[in-house]
Amino acid sequence: MRVFVTVGTTKFDDLVHVMCTEEIQNVLTERGFTQMTIQSGKAKPDVRGCKLEVDVYDYKSSILEDMKEANLIVSHAGAGTCLEVLELNKKLIVVVNDRLMDNHQTELAEKLGEGGYVEYSSVVTLASVLKTCPLQPQASFPKTDPALFSNFLMKELNMI
Repeated sequence: MRVFVTVGTTKFDDLVHVMCTEEIQNVLTERGFTQMTIQSGKAKPDVRGCKLEVDVYDYKSSILEDMKEANLIVSHAGAGTCLEVLELNKKLIVVVNDRLMDNHQTELAEKLGEGGYVEYSSVVTLASVLKTCPLQPQASFPKTDPALFSNFLMKELNMI
């Protein structure tokens, strides 16, 4: 099984580094994971001690294929990334960067968690969440109507 880790365009070195710790590697191995891809941003993780087969890159134009190939996605709590993953109906653990001031990420993670769409944690609690969370999505995120915005815009512009 494969886990994909993403920090998006944010600086979240703590998440990148914790994924390579012995504790997290042990949990992932025990849960049946064999491969891990990390989109690390500017962080440079030390993968020498990793038990999983690891692929690391900083950025690429699209991470969609990495998300599709993953059985589990561990991500920063960016709204865009969360919505992309939820649309794919993939298991998502959202890790809140508690070093940010005025942290809106916590609110988003809590709301998505309350709906059963994601598991969420901090860097400190990630290992315990990984140990106990189900590996399948517990609730499907509602599909959006792609015409909703264009219909709204047309109405506002008095074009319908």
